[in-house]
Amino acid sequence: MARLKLTARPIGSEDIEPSEEERRQLSEGEEDLANVEADPSDLMGSREKPPPTLIFGQSWATQELVESYEQKGYFGPGVCRAPGEEVTPDPRDGECVVFRDFFAAGLRFPLDPIFPKILARFGLRMHHLTPNAIVQLSKFFWAVKTFGGPVSVDAFCRLYEMHPQTRKVSFEEDSQVFSAQSGCCSFHPRRTNRTQGIERIELSFCQKNKWEDDWEQYWFYAKIGFPGADPSERVSYPLAAKVAEFRHITKADFRRTTAGYKECCSAFASAARVVSGRDIIEEYLAAKVWPLTRDWLPGTFSKIRVAGLSDQLPFPDFFLAEARRCF
Repeated sequence: MARLKLTARPIGSEDIEPSEEERRQLSEGEEDLANVEADPSDLMGSREKPPPTLIFGQSWATQELVESYEQKGYFGPGVCRAPGEEVTPDPRDGECVVFRDFFAAGLRFPLDPIFPKILARFGLRMHHLTPNAIVQLSKFFWAVKTFGGPVSVDAFCRLYEMHPQTRKVSFEEDSQVFSAQSGCCSFHPRRTNRTQGIERIELSFCQKNKWEDDWEQYWFYAKIGFPGADPSERVSYPLAAKVAEFRHITKADFRRTTAGYKECCSAFASAARVVSGRDIIEEYLAAKVWPLTRDWLPGTFSKIRVAGLSDQLPFPDFFLAEARRCF
């Protein structure tokens, strides 16, 4: 029985968020690699990349853990199940692989139907994501929707690029090091590219820098259904996926002429001017809303005044009462 153990990983530029000064120099310099459409691993010179592996190692997620999440309302009855003793996931029809810490990062079901469409643009499956990818997507959905915009797949591809993170693994009684094909992809703001007319727009940085070392050992299966637009249509499972080698897309193509693109970008840009990433997370936690779920947005908006701005901004009515101190 193979058990996964992490090995030491050299710290490189792909693992460190650039400083504000580095970002400024990139945006002003002529040597910005944002204009180079290539896999970052192909730009690493002669450093040899370990061979890929599809082995996850035996999961530490128990049926008791899955049932506790079900009782907490993270997902409905029968949606998720714990694996057996398999070390390489073998999902059943309609299933995908998820990690325990996705739910700590804010994943809840049922999901917004835009979610699988975004992953598809980057050639991603659920098991490729890190918990911080869930955080980034949640902030995007919340920022756009609460500033009155529609969520657009093309706008997301304009605003974000996929960030691959090398994750090296080895196995008991085996000195060979492998490159994991899971838990290795997140999203970062798309870098400036003058050739394509792209300027970097971003919410201030806010995510958890360090998750538990063994977070990827807690994996289990989920069958995430998406009902059709018409009640007569069958439920579909677009996130269903087997575990296989993949070639990710770092910068996905997008079209500026699709419906909702301009409105989505405008709403996101408005949010980025006045709220931080931390503010956004605090907002949806206070409202007890999980941004990646469907149909959570109230139908009414109020105008609120923000310090430093002459115009009032729209914000959805969640009917939250102001906390009062009790003596």
